[in-house]
Amino acid sequence: MRRLALLLSAIMMSSAAWAGSWNIGILAMRGEVQTCSHWQPLEALLNQQLPGEEFHIQPLDLHQMQEAVNRKTVQFVVTNPAQFVQLNSHSPLRWLASLRSTRGGKAASNVIGSAILARRDSGITSVHDLIGKTVGAIDAQAFGGYLLGYKALNDAGIRPERDLQLRFTGFPADALVYLLREKAVQAAIVPVCLLDNMDKEGLIHKEDFVALINHPAPIPCLTSTPLYPDWSFAALPTVSDELADRVTRVLFNAPETAPFHWGAPASTSQVEALLHDVRQHPQQRRLWLDIKSWLIQHQVAMGAVALVLLLLMLNYIWVMLLVRRRGQQLERNNVLLRQQEQALETARQMSVLGEMTSGFAHELNQPLSAIRHYAGGCLIRLEAQDEQHPLLPALKEIDSQAQRAADTLRNLRHWVSQAQGNPVMTEEWGQVNIHDAILHVWRLLRMAQNFPAVTLQMEVHSELTVHLPPVLLEQVLTNLILNAAQAGATTVWIMAEHKNGGARITLQDNAGGIDEVLLRQAFQPFVTTREEGMGLGLVICQRLVRYGQGEITIQNHKAPDGLTGVAIVLDFTDREERSRDGDNSFAG
Repeated sequence: MRRLALLLSAIMMSSAAWAGSWNIGILAMRGEVQTCSHWQPLEALLNQQLPGEEFHIQPLDLHQMQEAVNRKTVQFVVTNPAQFVQLNSHSPLRWLASLRSTRGGKAASNVIGSAILARRDSGITSVHDLIGKTVGAIDAQAFGGYLLGYKALNDAGIRPERDLQLRFTGFPADALVYLLREKAVQAAIVPVCLLDNMDKEGLIHKEDFVALINHPAPIPCLTSTPLYPDWSFAALPTVSDELADRVTRVLFNAPETAPFHWGAPASTSQVEALLHDVRQHPQQRRLWLDIKSWLIQHQVAMGAVALVLLLLMLNYIWVMLLVRRRGQQLERNNVLLRQQEQALETARQMSVLGEMTSGFAHELNQPLSAIRHYAGGCLIRLEAQDEQHPLLPALKEIDSQAQRAADTLRNLRHWVSQAQGNPVMTEEWGQVNIHDAILHVWRLLRMAQNFPAVTLQMEVHSELTVHLPPVLLEQVLTNLILNAAQAGATTVWIMAEHKNGGARITLQDNAGGIDEVLLRQAFQPFVTTREEGMGLGLVICQRLVRYGQGEITIQNHKAPDGLTGVAIVLDFTDREERSRDGDNSFAG
């Protein structure tokens, strides 16, 4: 029992000893050594006036102060009101007193502000000269070492984050002045009176620096901003009311010879308003912190929701891909269907055209044969009576044109036969003189009488020939020349050249060309721009050229006289290869 009593007594003594030890966290503006030296009289006063209690000073920077309050390793803090507002958002503090002080024998409030300094020999005379330059500051949350200067620069039209290159050096604040002196930064935002204190201590020469903004102040220090209350003494919630009251009485009743004189706590309303202006008030950041805390507390549920959303998104993407693929397939099928419908319509039109051609050929063959017989009979009788009879040339021309008409019908019948799948009959083909065929067509159409304004320009060798069915070339040239004349051409150019065992004939006019939409439908049956036209001329020309194992193309082209017109090419080259490929079909 005696041993148990001794053990309990020792525990109670050690507990009492622990309860009587208190840590005071003090913002170490100028470093630990200077802070301990400056505030040691406060520690001595409390230890002297409160026997049985032991107080210890702990110099801390901004972040260390926050961590110490969160971990409750300090029970009291001495700092500026701005940090009090920030600390109070995490742990409710009680302001016990605010510092009152004297400087140079004159009464002055305990205040904090900022001075925006530059070297006197730097050539920087205003804050607008700082744009693009490096400006030093203590910390992004330092009240006198940045936030007050930030507000002053912002009011002067400078946006520090955008216009300046900010460099935060941390505590002690003296290092910032040294960096400015050594030209490592072009300007610095420092707490007010820091420059004067360092000058009195012989660390720097105050005359080497200049304030870029001068704000009137009741203290003899370079000042760039309004002044706010500074050092205040606060207690954490872990401190009992009894101890807090005792400490407050000691601070208020400090002797006249004490270096620190304390009064009633100063209001933080002005400081809070400024923190709102520079968007550094804790309540402005509380929403995000609350959201972050809620997300952490419900991270499993949020993970499940995120997974569901991800799966829904992937499903949506997959469905959209399927819809797009199906849409593309439907579009391809639609295009194919339109092509098939167009092919069926073309086949129907060609079937009608073939039936019409066969009917015309059948019905006209007998009258043509009769015309030839009657003309031949007249020729025989007249030649027997008089070999120089004046009607003989006319009768011979009648017989020749009837024969030509018969050959034309024969070509049409051969084309229809070949379109129905029968082989091309080349036994009746022969060499056609291109030069003579052009002149013959020109005379046949009586161009000089019917179209006197149209002239012919030929670049065709007189001996150039091409192997074709009888009068096929004349049929095609008749249609093309007549189309050019009716379209308003003043000149028709025809060029021909020998190439690859065949010939290439080009017909060019200057009638203004064809609309691009109609040009793409030039070889489609029953498409025409003339009221009296049937839309079959170019179609028949294409079928006849292909029957002759050639190819016809049409395009808008500038004529030799500079005017726009149509160029039509009749290509009878590479005919053997085209014949093997089956390119002489009737299809367009």
